[in-house]
Amino acid sequence: MKKIKLLMALVGTSLIGSAMTGCSNDNKDPSLPTVKIGLHSNLGAGAGYSAYYQNFFKDAGVNVEFEVGAGPALATKVVAGDLNVSFMGGGVAWNYFTTNQEIKIAALDNLTDDDRLIASLTGKGKDLTTSSSLNEIGNVLKGSTVALDFTTNPFTWFTTSLLPAINETFEDGDKIWYTDLEGKNLPEGLTSYDAEDKVNLENVLNSNLTQTMEGAKYDFAVSFAPVATALEKQTSKFKTVARTSTHLSDAYQPSTWAVNTKWLNENEDTFKKFMVGLVKGMNYRHNNPEKTCEDIEKGTAGAVSASSLNTDIAIWLNAEQQLELYNNGKMMQYTENIRQGKLSNEKVDKNITAEKASVFKYLIDACNTVLGK
Repeated sequence: MKKIKLLMALVGTSLIGSAMTGCSNDNKDPSLPTVKIGLHSNLGAGAGYSAYYQNFFKDAGVNVEFEVGAGPALATKVVAGDLNVSFMGGGVAWNYFTTNQEIKIAALDNLTDDDRLIASLTGKGKDLTTSSSLNEIGNVLKGSTVALDFTTNPFTWFTTSLLPAINETFEDGDKIWYTDLEGKNLPEGLTSYDAEDKVNLENVLNSNLTQTMEGAKYDFAVSFAPVATALEKQTSKFKTVARTSTHLSDAYQPSTWAVNTKWLNENEDTFKKFMVGLVKGMNYRHNNPEKTCEDIEKGTAGAVSASSLNTDIAIWLNAEQQLELYNNGKMMQYTENIRQGKLSNEKVDKNITAEKASVFKYLIDACNTVLGK
């Protein structure tokens, strides 16, 4: 697949500072119901852009009004019911597991491979490679200093996916731990918090990581595109030593599509049609990722150029792959991965299971419809 220069992350903060409403009155059919959706300004939400601009939504029987914005703002709106459906990145996925369940997971979108542990060639991790075992990586992480943004998905990936997998290779009393911004020792429940087992995490804005790492202050960085890609290109200074595909293939926490549950209960037929259009958008992105980049450029009024997007940072699920994930149990496993990654959030209701947080039947029906089954 063609590699394109990165300017933004798959599930990162939007490049657009304020929300922007899509050209949703273009060719709008007044006889059709309207669905209000939220889109990130990246390829993660690309299926929504292509479903709109390739007329898949209208062909399925719905008008769509879309709003482009950052993850937290869009999550707030879909929870409040100001949006009916929204693309959701990992950073705000805790909203699925609250007591009132204002939203549910309607679909998995992609299996991102964008989060990366990057070693400085002048730091403690200089001898590690992507072939190094989790235990080998863990032994080097002990006592090292890692720069990462505590507000982004790479922090979630590191603390809830990579670190737990590494700790499974250590005996009790030897597991790695860290301190959060409030000074709390995490993970909770370890038998000991010995100083030699601590990994030192420093909260650095993702936008500042490149400059920070070039200063050779840290042993590692954890980031996603475009910062991770910029660091990787400096092969004389940095190298990636771990990412989901190399060490955590069963630990995916996919990006998702959220539906407001109150709206769904009142508009089930409309949502069924919407999902058919969305699945067609997924197929289109899977087969034509560069074309989807062009749709994103159009949808963001040029704020995001097609040439700035990288098509190689995820598995872009199509209808057949969605059905495969559903039938082999991976769809629910990945949903449980999302849940496990959010249990430490005080706003999460631990009684909300993966099954309660999701409503995949509309996705599966849409996939079957699109495939003519």
